[in-house]
This record gives sequence, structure tokens and C-alpha cells, in this order.
Amino acid sequence: MTLRWRFSSGLAFKLASQLALALVFGMVVGLYWLSGAGRRYLVFLLCIRGRLPWHLGTFLNWAYEAGLLRISGVAYQFRHRELQDWLTAHPTP
Repeated sequence: MTLRWRFSSGLAFKLASQLALALVFGMVVGLYWLSGAGRRYLVFLLCIRGRLPWHLGTFLNWAYEAGLLRISGVAYQFRHRELQDWLTAHPTP
């Protein structure tokens, strides 16, 4: 009888501790991402690897003024489907 009680209490403790750990981990990651630090780090990594221009805001403003992009709410969109298709077909190395 005591073996069954130990097993069930040990299982409950393990389950509760894992749930608490997952909750804390989720809150830390969520706050990190929502604060903007995670997004800034991702943009920094993309700039270092040459996937984004260093002065992204300047580039997006230039593309908007040149008529290549349009602003829809908080997002930038291509104005021309052909340009988007061409950029997709010719990725840079």
C-alpha cells in the first residue's frame, strides 16, 4: 500500500514541478519576445548574415518613395506581383 502511495505522490510532484517549470519558461520567453528584445536580436542576426540591409528603415522608406512598396497598417507590401515573383525566383547567395 505504501509503494502505491509513494508512486502516486512522486508522479504528482513530478507533474506539478514540470508544469511550474514550463509556465516560468513560457513567461520568460514570452516577455523577452514581446518586449522587442527578441525581435531586435533576430534583425541583428539577419543583418550580420547579409539577409537584411543595415539601415533597414532607410531602405524601406526609399522603397516606399520609389513606389516598390506600399504601407498597409503596420506592414510593408510589394506593389507589383511581378517584382515579388522575380525576387523569389532569384534569391541572393
